[in-house]
Amino acid sequence: MKTIFKIGVCVAAVAVLAGCQSTTTGQGRVVSKDGKNSQSVTFQVTEEFLDDGAASAVATLSSGEFFTGKLVTEKKQTESVEDGFFYDDDDDDFFSSSSSTTYNSRAKGVLFSAARSMQCQITLSNPSSGFSDGGVGECKISTGETVPVQF
Repeated sequence: MKTIFKIGVCVAAVAVLAGCQSTTTGQGRVVSKDGKNSQSVTFQVTEEFLDDGAASAVATLSSGEFFTGKLVTEKKQTESVEDGFFYDDDDDDFFSSSSSTTYNSRAKGVLFSAARSMQCQITLSNPSSGFSDGGVGECKISTGETVPVQF
């Protein structure tokens, strides 16, 4: 009976952890150095909710070339702890703590293909929700093209 219970707990834990990620799709278009649109780009950004602010990204050009890497959103976590007591009795000491997380609206990263690299800067619409609430930005390919992108 204990073995069945342990297996059930393990299956439930894996199911919960598997549900702790979100994949968002974005679209862009490669713009050549002379300003002409050349091909479409699809972005897939996968965020782990228990992660440190880094998201895995894949940018796939319509030619089949793909770039992979990380997009990072800076976050600042602050914690405060207060201790206090009531003056009428020493037994009434208390402690309180709180924490808050502030997310930067900018996500930055470098993606790599077999032959080139792509530097991206994205401004997120709602930084605390990550890429799933949308955003806009631009990526620059190492050969000079730019890619305006929208999530």
